[in-house]
Parts: sequence; C-alpha cells; structure tokens
Amino acid sequence: MNKVILKSGIALLLMGAVNAAALLTPTAAMGQFFFMENEDVGKAVKDFTLKVVNGGQVNLKKYIEGKKAVIFFWATWCPHCARELEVINKQREDITQKGIKIVLVDVGESEAVVDGYLKKRNITMDVFLDEDSAVSEGYELIGVPTFYFVDENGIVADVAHSLPKDLEAVFAKSGSSAPAKDVQAQPVDAGSGVASEGQDVVPPEGAADSGS
Repeated sequence: MNKVILKSGIALLLMGAVNAAALLTPTAAMGQFFFMENEDVGKAVKDFTLKVVNGGQVNLKKYIEGKKAVIFFWATWCPHCARELEVINKQREDITQKGIKIVLVDVGESEAVVDGYLKKRNITMDVFLDEDSAVSEGYELIGVPTFYFVDENGIVADVAHSLPKDLEAVFAKSGSSAPAKDVQAQPVDAGSGVASEGQDVVPPEGAADSGS
C-alpha cells in the first residue's frame, strides 16, 4: 500500500472525528480542518517528468509551455474523479481556446488500467502516469480529485477539489509578475490530513486493477 493511500486512510479516520466534533461545535471544527489554504498556493509549481499513456516521458514545464494550466490528479476507481473528468472532457475545447493547458495525472495505476478506462469513455486527452505515486506524495495530496491551477509564470494560483465555473477568476488570484524558479516534486513521508468534501480517499479493494 503506497504512502498516498496510507495518508488517505489516516484522513478518513480524522474525518470521522471531525464530523463528530462538528455536531457539538460545527463552526470551530469545520474552520480548523476544512478551510486551511493549501501551502503550495503562491509558490512555484513542483516540476515533474512522467510517462504518458501510449507515449514517452514528458516534462510538466515543457508540456505547459509557459501557459496557464489546470493539473488534475485523479484515479479510475474514484467516482468524484469520474464526474470531474466528464466535465473537463466536455469543456476541453473551451478551456484550450482560452490558452489553458489541461494536465491529467492518474495516481497509482498502471498504463493498461488507465488506457482501458480512457478508451471505454472515448477520452483522447494525454494522461500522465504517476504509477508509484511519487509525484502525488511530493505534492502531499490528501485525496482525489485534486486540482492545481497554475498561472503563466508557473505559480500555483489555487488548489481545489472541483473544477470552478470561472477559471479566469481563479487564475486572477495569483497576481504573480515573474517566472517561477524550478521546483521538483519530491516524495514525502505520509502525514496526517483531512480530505475535503467531494474527495475520495481510499480505493475500494481491487479497484485499482479493474479499469472500470
């Protein structure tokens, strides 16, 4: 079991504790655990190089080519991810016409599983394969789906768990004026955290091999 799954399991246990506490003091409990800003916001996006489905090794920075980008961490077993991926697929043309690159990163699954999933749903976008979850661990993801919104200077403008209706408003939060220095995504030890509403934290038994 990889570190992302272990961290997600801890998150699930903590969610139960938070929900119980919220029955008594909802404002304090929810405020403490669910509304903390991600530490990556305002910093340079962590660079990585991964294999893409039916392709070779691709570097993130070269792929986005200095454009705004939506990085979407997801998995085939995750129902919330499926809904977000459907939205992205429907809005793909509109998003790219705005000069925004779409970066799909599957977490912890094999190329065969992801390829079968994409073909079944007629999805033709490039998908990066974080098969050993090293990149996801470097980003310290608590669960999926997770979106990173990166401005044209390589700065993380926001992190969310669903695709907002107004992408331009999200990128406007950044306010960066200079290109970011390169930062590599490095695996980290699993720690405590709490998944937000609308995230799936632990895959069902055997789901990562199903591709359904």
